[in-house]
Amino acid sequence: MRTRRALVTGGSRGIGRGIVLALSAAGHEVVAASRTVEGLEETVALAEAAGGARVAALAVDVGDLDASAALPGLATEALGGHPDMLIHCAGIARPGRVTDLPLTDWEDSMRVNVTAAFVLAQAAAPAMSEAKWGRIINIGSLYSRVGAKHAAAYVASKHALLGLTRVLSLELVRDGITANTIVPGFTDTEMVRGEARSVGAARGFDEEEAIRRFLRVQPLGRMVTTDEVGALVAYLCSDAAAPITGQAINIDGGALQS
Repeated sequence: MRTRRALVTGGSRGIGRGIVLALSAAGHEVVAASRTVEGLEETVALAEAAGGARVAALAVDVGDLDASAALPGLATEALGGHPDMLIHCAGIARPGRVTDLPLTDWEDSMRVNVTAAFVLAQAAAPAMSEAKWGRIINIGSLYSRVGAKHAAAYVASKHALLGLTRVLSLELVRDGITANTIVPGFTDTEMVRGEARSVGAARGFDEEEAIRRFLRVQPLGRMVTTDEVGALVAYLCSDAAAPITGQAINIDGGALQS
């Protein structure tokens, strides 16, 4: 497999970290970007311990759109060449009933979950087009496909992210660039466990019981692992995945069968 270069946002923990480690293990050099310096250092250390390709860390808040626009250029400097692969995993969830949700929470969700992906793609795609090879992968959610109470900002942003991905796929495919959205089900991450704790506290049961209730919709009977999501990303970043573009690819233990 040819060694390429990747830029992964949200690379300090959870699914983003799993993606960084999978790409590094596959021999690709990676820039992991996140606001959380300590988490980035842990990701780099894990990649080094596993003997993977080089991982560089950039402390960046993708909610700062100027910083997002500059990020592919910074990654180019860090790796000595432009990113061939752009994976936008950074995201936030701001719960709230539609009638109560502050406009700032809506705007923050849209800026981090969608607009940052748009700005990153604008900045990264020209070099990919010139090279006639590229991969853009956005990390969505089950809520890219369905609605949920008290999650208007998150649901709307993840639906919009899928729409953006489909447009990118149509506009860039002739340049050898694919664009796909991965749709994870309940995945064993700090975010999901934090949600479980919040739900449990509100309803009078513990984290593990909340997770058991989450998994009622996931026929696999367990949470997806970050390694499994990372492996899917690594495949989509391979030459073998060249015909796969414009897709929302579920990795959800059978929760959504469409």
